[in-house]
Amino acid sequence: MKRHLLMAAAACFAMPALADPGFIALEGSDATALHMDSQYTPQLFKYLQGSSSKNVLVYNPAGTIDLSSVSGGVGITNVTSLTGVTLSDYSAIYIESPGGCCAADNTALDGFGAAVTAFIAAGGNLSIENYIGGTYDGVVPGGAAPFGAIEGYGVNNGGIGGGPGCTDGEVVTPLGIARGFTQPPIDGCWSHQAYETSYWAPLGYVSLMASSPEFTFGDGTNLGSSFLAIGGSLGQPGVPEPATWALFIGGFGAIGAAMRRRGKVAPSLG
Repeated sequence: MKRHLLMAAAACFAMPALADPGFIALEGSDATALHMDSQYTPQLFKYLQGSSSKNVLVYNPAGTIDLSSVSGGVGITNVTSLTGVTLSDYSAIYIESPGGCCAADNTALDGFGAAVTAFIAAGGNLSIENYIGGTYDGVVPGGAAPFGAIEGYGVNNGGIGGGPGCTDGEVVTPLGIARGFTQPPIDGCWSHQAYETSYWAPLGYVSLMASSPEFTFGDGTNLGSSFLAIGGSLGQPGVPEPATWALFIGGFGAIGAAMRRRGKVAPSLG
């Protein structure tokens, strides 16, 4: 009987480890692709790489600014197309706007959404420069942001309160500090977009960089973020596949059945 119990337990627990999904980061800053400052940019790529030793893939469809020379010990591979690229060879993808360093554009992932979604599900990370809303070919949760949920340079769905084209008034949050970021330097123009907390937070996003109070959102407040992230290293666990749940349930069911049978055996009188 003990042997059967042990075998049932082994069937339940001897399963391959599940990889947590990666995170998605929405960056309202041009400090990476425009300024490439010596502080924030290496911190961002280190955050994207995480514990992996693989290079970060910079997808630069406009062929504008080459980020492969960024210092900080993280390997960078710069490409202008994802066609033929094996995403699993990389730890993360950083998307530069197809319109160049200072423009916002939602077409970079058109045609690549399924591959990028699978990459994130397998543990890869994604960051989008100057994100202005939209699903990015189905990749970004909650991306079809309502009017006034995003404010800043080149944003078409803003305008309720608005904000400057760019600011230096952002403040790194405690979570951002815990993820290796320090207060951004004064660049003269650090952030171009800001995201309304009351919309993005209920979707599961957290702020690593609080936006400048110069931005006002659709809800009438100044509570926003210039750098949002969801999933992965932020602590949201992977969800087991149905087959894995069946293995769990079957294993525990076998143990329970064995225990019931054992309880029905008459005690020895000898």
